[in-house]
Amino acid sequence: MAFIHIVLLKFNPTVSEDEAEEILRKLAHIKETLPGVIESVQLGINFNQRAKGFTHGFTMQFKDREALGRYLKAPEHVNIADRFVYPNTEDLLAFDYETAPFSSPTL
Repeated sequence: MAFIHIVLLKFNPTVSEDEAEEILRKLAHIKETLPGVIESVQLGINFNQRAKGFTHGFTMQFKDREALGRYLKAPEHVNIADRFVYPNTEDLLAFDYETAPFSSPTL
């Protein structure tokens, strides 16, 4: 099982695409500064019309809940969130879940 952290971002209209991508790169770089905490990072730009204005997103995978907690409290994360993410976004949605095996229904 893994712990997945999903964040959707709705950047302010004044934020350019280059600025948005740089903020996402800063977030992805945290993986390098916290070795052994983040297992993987994926970044992306929305192409779906049903995204309710969210333009960018990222997912991070952690081996356990404790690793996710370490990331959320890490000064590197807090600094980037406070200096770059929150001031440049209209809205943000975070969703965390633990992957679990589901059995298929009996037919």
